[in-house]
Amino acid sequence: MGIPETVGSFNVLASNCPTLERMAICNTDTVGDSELVFIAAKFTSLKKLCIKNCPISDTGVKSVGEGCPSLVKLKVKRCRGVTKASVCTAFLHNSCDAQLSPSRNV
Repeated sequence: MGIPETVGSFNVLASNCPTLERMAICNTDTVGDSELVFIAAKFTSLKKLCIKNCPISDTGVKSVGEGCPSLVKLKVKRCRGVTKASVCTAFLHNSCDAQLSPSRNV
């Protein structure tokens, strides 16, 4: 994005792109569970989401699973606070292709 990814910047993005279908969030310490809760609430048209090397947990993944009914693909890579069980459980309600790659520090 070129700006810090925070709830404020995601709010601007949601206002201007309410039907956004793809999002990638990579290598940032500013995206945690509260930002994922916001994404789940505002980007309900998301079909593909990739989160890489961010300080998120199972709580954030669960909120995305519950708030993004159109999601068909979720990739979570190198996010230490996320378990495979949460990724699988969050998407039992739909046919989402959920992938979890382990953290290098595990």
